[in-house]
Amino acid sequence: MKIEKLTDIEDETYQVIKGILKNHKHFTMQDLLTQCFTVLCPPHSEESVDAALNSLAIKRYFIKGTSLTREDVANNGVRARILTFIQQNPGAYNRLIRRECNLGSNEFKWHLGMLLKFHFIKKILFNGRSYGYFEDRNYMNHEVDLFLLQNEKVKAILDYLSETPNSISGIARDLGIHYSTVQKYMEILVEREFLQPIDEATRHEIYQVNQTLQIKLQKIVNGQVFIEFATEASSSE
Repeated sequence: MKIEKLTDIEDETYQVIKGILKNHKHFTMQDLLTQCFTVLCPPHSEESVDAALNSLAIKRYFIKGTSLTREDVANNGVRARILTFIQQNPGAYNRLIRRECNLGSNEFKWHLGMLLKFHFIKKILFNGRSYGYFEDRNYMNHEVDLFLLQNEKVKAILDYLSETPNSISGIARDLGIHYSTVQKYMEILVEREFLQPIDEATRHEIYQVNQTLQIKLQKIVNGQVFIEFATEASSSE
């Protein structure tokens, strides 16, 4: 996991806080501030230490109710495994993450909770019942699309159509999925622009995969789209 680089005053304040948290799970901001003033003032001013402490709280380097720091959370092997899977599979749902990371229910809930509390990840509710998990960063409003890609039937349909454009009945027949199920997912995929109908003289509409969207989503997952945007912005200046 990547830990955001701190300024010198933030780092000094953070070191003091880590020492306090080793012995105190329950604390107030005033408790931390008083101890930081004692250790760091002078040479630093109280205003600069106060600002550094508030910045660390906003960045979730520590939170109330736990003696763990952001560094402690990041350095745990299980949490690193969960985060890596979510980074590679944004929109992954609870059961999928547990299965792929080989974790029991209670262990999974504990580590996932820590990642959420310290803002390494975020969760979004879809369809009023299912949560998808994402790294806590910008996905350019494509969270719904990335969540859809975690569905096994959606994956099967898209993989099939990438090789063989076909009709709903043809997809249902070849994949062995009920026609109404295929129809339901096809309506969603067309609405989200994953699929495009091919203009052919046929009784049944033929669909193909929108490769432009697929490429864009892959670039978003890899962070490449932001690098390209920054490059284009700097070259236009």
